[in-house]
Amino acid sequence: MDSQSVETATMVSPEVGYDSGKKIKGRKRHILVDTLGLLIVVVITAANVSEQAGAQLVFSKLAQIRDRLWQIGQQ
Repeated sequence: MDSQSVETATMVSPEVGYDSGKKIKGRKRHILVDTLGLLIVVVITAANVSEQAGAQLVFSKLAQIRDRLWQIGQQ
């Protein structure tokens, strides 16, 4: 699990914030990957969302798709 702040070119969405640690105005992507590095969950937030809050969003999204992932693993 990791996150990355990225600058935005235009103000298209209200999901824009300022990451004071990296001095970037834009969005932050929180990702969860498996042991091979394949994407499982991606959540996009404003850049000012903390790592902990982003992790909670990622795990809540993971809980929503848990059953589907379990079925794929059983095939």
